Amino acid sequence: MKKIIFTLIVLNIFWAYAQNDTTAVYCVPVLKDLPIGKGLVIEYQNVSNISMETIDKTGNFTNTKSNIKSNTHFLAKLEIPVVNKDYLRIMAGLKYNKEEFHFNDAELNPFYKNLEDRGLKSIGMNVSMVKPTKSKKFWVLRASADLNGDFKALNSFSDYLKFSISPALGWKVNDNFSYALGASYNYRFGDPLIVPVVALNSIFNEKWDMEAILPLFIRLRYQYNSGLIWRNTVELDGASYKLDNLSTEFDSYTNLHLHRSDIQFSTRVEKKLIGWLWAASEIGFRENLTYNLTNSNKSYNDIIFDNTLKTALLFNVSLFISPRK
Repeated sequence: MKKIIFTLIVLNIFWAYAQNDTTAVYCVPVLKDLPIGKGLVIEYQNVSNISMETIDKTGNFTNTKSNIKSNTHFLAKLEIPVVNKDYLRIMAGLKYNKEEFHFNDAELNPFYKNLEDRGLKSIGMNVSMVKPTKSKKFWVLRASADLNGDFKALNSFSDYLKFSISPALGWKVNDNFSYALGASYNYRFGDPLIVPVVALNSIFNEKWDMEAILPLFIRLRYQYNSGLIWRNTVELDGASYKLDNLSTEFDSYTNLHLHRSDIQFSTRVEKKLIGWLWAASEIGFRENLTYNLTNSNKSYNDIIFDNTLKTALLFNVSLFISPRK
């Protein structure tokens, strides 16, 4: 509840500040000739043949080793403009993500057996606001609320609810460079953490540009032509899922969570099909940082299984709609 109140207060302050003179000339935060974001995304990702070692931290189970044959993600996202004025821009979005696991030897460990074919879902909504000023500065705010877990019916809404919020102040130096300083409260490390962030956007020439929010991601883009783009990304990714409806081996645990954090290195090609419709294919590898089953909403509290996953290859395909102006 405290997180909800804090988020509402920040949004309220931001909205109050947004009420400005509509006749003034405001900063345009977007850099020259950069494409805007994706309106609709449908994406499938598979990470296969992941070697996994599981250490029991409770004394109630055994240490095991196995292979995850595949870890699949299906993602659908929609973002639409709500306000598009010189003095204020607001985007609202919806997201659905489903993650599944398939093991070679699921019977070796009750943790594997319970994850096998289990759908871990993330359903949420987000809002992004950009408030230009009459100088070179602009304010940015992004907030999201997601339900993360293996829920079929929500017995306790708050158990699955995860918040993220990222405010920042930016400066547009010129049409080819902008930067911002801020903070981000998110789950990319598997735990809810407040992380200071530095955002950079730079156009090097007519072919190359860079987008980064450090330490969360850095992305280099090469535009071969208006219908073919090559991207290279290093990204920190993570999630925290509330688990329910597990087998009797876990009856004594009342607050089961699976925490994951990874670093992903990938290269991606995007091709325009027709109009605003694009297709993309991505390959890379994922280096695991944290993969703990706990009896806590913290990844290093009350650990049941401490899992170590080896580096694994990832493959991703997607369709998306991207307006060019």
